[in-house]
Amino acid sequence: MVITATRESICNGDDYQKVKTFDYQQGEMLSSFLKFRVAEYLPSTRGLTVWAIYMGSNENQPTLERESAEKKVAFIHKIDDRCLKVEIRGGDRPVSSFNTDEMYCAVYR
Repeated sequence: MVITATRESICNGDDYQKVKTFDYQQGEMLSSFLKFRVAEYLPSTRGLTVWAIYMGSNENQPTLERESAEKKVAFIHKIDDRCLKVEIRGGDRPVSSFNTDEMYCAVYR
């Protein structure tokens, strides 16, 4: 199965990898998928950056639709290029349970 991730641009020149396609296995849990795959895709920043993860969203949608509260499923806490932790709203579950092939990542404000 495949999910395409898009992300917010956080500085000039970081647009080179705003889109990435990930393969995942049936039953693969969201916690490990985010920590070991998606966190690696997100750009390094100085200090702590928290990313909000929206399922069923992409960068081409209007902001209110793309970043609606119902689509926000998790947060990835990164410091520099290292994932500190993943917080999942509603508990860990398989990636496939979201029944979508899109994910959007935005800096949490």
